[in-house]
Amino acid sequence: MNLDANVQKIIGALLAKWKMIVALTLVGIFAAYFITANFTTLTYTSTVEFLAYAVDTKSELLGQGQAPEQNNKKNATIDEMRASDANKMNYAMRMLNTYIEIMGTNEFNTRVVTELNDRINANYSAYDVKKSITIEGIEDTAIFKVTVETSNADLSYEIAHQLETSVPAMMKVTNNGLVNAAVVDKPIKASNAATLNYPKKCVLGGIVGFVLASAYVVLRFLLDVRVKGAEDLAEKFDIPVLGSIPNFEIRSGNVNSAAPRDNVKGVEVNAKK
Repeated sequence: MNLDANVQKIIGALLAKWKMIVALTLVGIFAAYFITANFTTLTYTSTVEFLAYAVDTKSELLGQGQAPEQNNKKNATIDEMRASDANKMNYAMRMLNTYIEIMGTNEFNTRVVTELNDRINANYSAYDVKKSITIEGIEDTAIFKVTVETSNADLSYEIAHQLETSVPAMMKVTNNGLVNAAVVDKPIKASNAATLNYPKKCVLGGIVGFVLASAYVVLRFLLDVRVKGAEDLAEKFDIPVLGSIPNFEIRSGNVNSAAPRDNVKGVEVNAKK
């Protein structure tokens, strides 16, 4: 059997079971709606955005620990060594991923939660802070955004507010303070919970139901080894089919009233009677 014939048979099997596929697709949609409505926790989000910028000084360009006479020899080339604003921005952008990774460490989150607990008189853990934070850099910029998402609007805001001071403080003591951060968008307290996004989740549920139903039909078709007709017989055994004998059921001894129901043996038994 060639590929086109296989594809045609699979499509035929899917079309033959279209009612089941539609039914399971609808089941997936309603299941997604039910799970979202009853088992999804409402969350509240606060965000804070930072601008990373490079700090450029003579001491950084020349290096530390150099003798005064060595520095004097380089004074004539300081202007050439000093990075332009564009170069500073490029450096900050190149280093941004490094600082984002540092903000995901246990040490940094422990420092944040310690300061947070002291400020609001709470007892949260570093894990509580770490799991609630998502950090992403804005493409082709030196801006990065920290999103805090928890089940409590006040907690989300307080963590984001704490990061306003914790992030710049961390960057000042990292990498000799070559890159600092400034807040460009302060966090605000969420007034409403994040949407549960019913349409998207229902569509995903429908897709899952459709895929599972279609996979079931296709697998059942591929694993079915029964011979369903002369075509299947010729294909499986590569022998010519000369003819076929229908099965008849003889009722009340009347040979003319026949129906393709029972096998040939049944015909012989009825004929003897």
